[in-house]
Amino acid sequence: MKILVPGLLLVLAAAVGAEVVALHRAALPASAPLAAPVVVRKAPDLLPPPKLVRPLPPPGARHRMAKVR
Repeated sequence: MKILVPGLLLVLAAAVGAEVVALHRAALPASAPLAAPVVVRKAPDLLPPPKLVRPLPPPGARHRMAKVR
């Protein structure tokens, strides 16, 4: 038991140290970016196609059109 607890603490300290080093390296800016950043923008003139709405004739006219057929 006297060897197990210090061994686990040593492993824990090594894991925390490795994590701190990894986070520190990720926070450093890269010396040269591999590619230029690309910005994709939606074109402002692209609107959805207008909906075609056809007005219905008044109810009386519909009834008269049905009689003609």
